[in-house]
Amino acid sequence: MAKKAKGPQVLTGNLLGDGMVVFLGPDGSWRNGIDSARLARSEEEAATLEAEGVEAVKASLLVDPYLVEVEETQDGLVPTEFRERRRIAGPSVNLEFNTRANGQAALAA
Repeated sequence: MAKKAKGPQVLTGNLLGDGMVVFLGPDGSWRNGIDSARLARSEEEAATLEAEGVEAVKASLLVDPYLVEVEETQDGLVPTEFRERRRIAGPSVNLEFNTRANGQAALAA
């Protein structure tokens, strides 16, 4: 069930294969950028987005789809919640130093 929102919403989730953050686009495809996401401006549209997320989970494409409230700015769509702004910015660690091989080498030393 779609949550009550003050503004437009987009559907997001993580790809099952690689965990990348994606958004449901206007054509039903899953896209990396929030600016290409389909907007839900009503409860009915939000419910439709959620139903498409359920289908993506059933098809083993996506993990944990949910709606995110966004603001429309002159620079594009911006999530209203800090958690979502952080999520779309990408990892907050340097992945070069966060690999399994590097972690094992550090433990062995």
